[in-house]
Amino acid sequence: MASDISPFEVNHSGMIHSFLQFLTRASDSNRDDRLRAFLHVFANCPLDGCSSICDINGSCLSALVTKLSGCVSQLEQFPVKVHDLPAGTGSTTALKFFNTHQLKCHLQRHPDCTTLKQWKGGTVKIDPLALVQAIERYLVVRGYARIRDKESAESDDDNSEEDIDDTLAAVVISQGAARHKLQFVIGEQVLPYNMTVYQAIRQFSPAAGNDQSETDTDSEAPLGSANIWVQTHTVYYRPVPEDDNCNAKVGSSLVSPRKGKSSIKVTPFRRKPDELWTEGAVPASKSPLDAFLVPKLPVTVSIHDQSLSVLCLLRVLHALNRFWYTLYNGFDAKPILPQQEFVNSKIAAKASRQLQDPLVIMTGNLPSWLQQIATVCPFLLPFETRQLLMYAIAFDRDRALQRLLDCSPELATSDSQERVTPRLDRRKRTVSREDILKQAEAVIQDLASSKALLEVQYENEVGTGLGPTLEFYALVSKELQRSDLELWAGSHSGTHVFSPCGLFPSPLGRTTKVSHTVRIRSKFRFLGKFMAKAVMDSRMLDLPLSVTFYRWLLGEESTLGLADLAHVAPDVHRTLVKLQAVVHRKQTLIANQNLTIEQRNKQLEDLGLDGCSIEDLGLDFTLPGYPAIEMRRGGKDIPLTIHNLEEYIKLVTHWYLVEGVSRQMESFREGFEVVFPLSQLSMFYPEELDAVFCGHPTGWDMKTLMESCRPDHGYTADSKAIRFLFQILSEYCPQEQRDFVQFVTGSPRLPVGGFKSLSPPLTVVLKTVEPNMSPDDFLPSVMTCVNYLKLPDYSNIVVMRQKLGQAAREGQHCFHLS
Repeated sequence: MASDISPFEVNHSGMIHSFLQFLTRASDSNRDDRLRAFLHVFANCPLDGCSSICDINGSCLSALVTKLSGCVSQLEQFPVKVHDLPAGTGSTTALKFFNTHQLKCHLQRHPDCTTLKQWKGGTVKIDPLALVQAIERYLVVRGYARIRDKESAESDDDNSEEDIDDTLAAVVISQGAARHKLQFVIGEQVLPYNMTVYQAIRQFSPAAGNDQSETDTDSEAPLGSANIWVQTHTVYYRPVPEDDNCNAKVGSSLVSPRKGKSSIKVTPFRRKPDELWTEGAVPASKSPLDAFLVPKLPVTVSIHDQSLSVLCLLRVLHALNRFWYTLYNGFDAKPILPQQEFVNSKIAAKASRQLQDPLVIMTGNLPSWLQQIATVCPFLLPFETRQLLMYAIAFDRDRALQRLLDCSPELATSDSQERVTPRLDRRKRTVSREDILKQAEAVIQDLASSKALLEVQYENEVGTGLGPTLEFYALVSKELQRSDLELWAGSHSGTHVFSPCGLFPSPLGRTTKVSHTVRIRSKFRFLGKFMAKAVMDSRMLDLPLSVTFYRWLLGEESTLGLADLAHVAPDVHRTLVKLQAVVHRKQTLIANQNLTIEQRNKQLEDLGLDGCSIEDLGLDFTLPGYPAIEMRRGGKDIPLTIHNLEEYIKLVTHWYLVEGVSRQMESFREGFEVVFPLSQLSMFYPEELDAVFCGHPTGWDMKTLMESCRPDHGYTADSKAIRFLFQILSEYCPQEQRDFVQFVTGSPRLPVGGFKSLSPPLTVVLKTVEPNMSPDDFLPSVMTCVNYLKLPDYSNIVVMRQKLGQAAREGQHCFHLS
């Protein structure tokens, strides 16, 4: 298939439509059989859903995916916004232009509105990169959002706004802006609150004089037409309609989605728990495949392109690649093909080009297809591209610019006249190393709903900036893993919880004391805010969470099943898999019509696990490992038998993954959404979120070190000390690597991409000593804010290894002048 048919022939053969119908048609009851038949042909999976023997070979599926990816590349016409910039510092100059010029706007009450004051302040000059919500804030604090009767609204004069209590209004605005008060309109177009004023005027204002048609190579003048900067643009304001405030309007990322999410999540948990508690009836688990086995892309995709049907088929195949095991019993949850085989190089190149354009990022002028495709078909783009896209659309423009500068150092020119500097509001907090978790809760509570960048300094230490801040997040991450907090399932034998598969909440029972439940929920609410703030500020955590935790984070809890228990409680999972095999033997006996009732009952009673009857296992309906948690009312008095074995397996799975942790996870999500919407993470898969929150696990080789680290100020790549250093680092074990990275950066984790992505790069410079003193008597020192390692020129590699190890072990948790 790889060479005998071209993408052109596939596109015109009708095969794509037929494939989609074959895989997604749900009108009959044998869809699972059709899916297994497809997997049998393309991946050598069994035809029988009960088979436990499988020798997967994904070569045919790989060839099909490659062919379909070629079809997409031939068909797609997604537009790329190209700015004609001069070579050299063109981007920097253009950004400087935006930072030094303003747009002239005439604010005017909408003709249909008579209940608001009319603006009489004349023309307003607005930062072109300000968001539309900035205009709302400007008017609200001056009292222009107050609803008045028609007579009083008409009688306002120029001086009336001076009587407004601006301080009180500012406080109202600063409290998260859960409800917008004013709606803004240009012509007939309602403006999204998170759109830049420049983008809104360029796209909708008649005075801008732009042709808004998009083609595959949409070339644009970088600063817009001259009309944009010369003309005065009329922007109308009016009260927000009630239905728009009740339903968070698309385009406004500032309306808190928490209420909507809570109402969605709480409803199914009201009736089901009663049935669960009184009868042991477990809510039916949904198949994770169901959401993808549809013949069209979701309705959120509003763009039109000839490639959409092929993308839909690829989306189905990607889902089958991830969740094929749900069609069988007893297989591990591992994908058939690696994720990178689904990446489309052409679309990825287009996305990367858009995200590397500083003007596109800063003006919020991303093409609509990019976010829509990244959300419904994330597999088309590499992880790094999607991460950059998240910062471009989820946060403010200054954070997007900072992220862009980190990825494109050439924009941060040394010329002070051309330098582009993000105008981030920074809030410094001083904390003590004693009881740092309690202090972290107070700091995060104070800044969770603020867009300010948190910077941390420690009491009685002079160090400040990036290094201490990164260490703050690492230290709080470790504190959250303390055994005495009782937050996580796993081994509690030491001071901190150990869980080989990652951290997952320890289950809470129905009869757990209210005070204990409140304390646990409070900690998870803080954890949500803490993790969201870390992502917003591009700070890395050191928190090894289970992939099942991240599935909850993405709202996939209704699809969790027995296979997912392997990532939470592997020992329990192995036992349940064995018990599930007993259930299958039981079902086979019951279906055997050749047995008499007496024979069937006798053979059922003989069924057991590892030579032991089910009754002799001595189990009851309490959660394994948590004898105080009953899985249904009176569970401690209900013995496990061959007759209630299916119910037991379902209950254990449901309590570990859903019922026992639902209150903790709901609190976590509530806390997270105080900072930014969880929906912004939808372009990632659960297994990728560890990299989003925690960066890259430490690990490198000699080649990586040579390519990524920069010798300077006394050292060159050929210096003896540099060769010694790279040899020592390449021989480090994982714990030594963590110690070294924390020593030089403040965090034990590297960003995604490892040393190559460290910004600024690790720079090794010569540490000078007095002429009459020996370098062997000195320890290395660091400047964590700029990733500087000051290394003495040691006499031999043995001394360097000893001194470097001592500095890395003993030089942590303290920031003084180097």
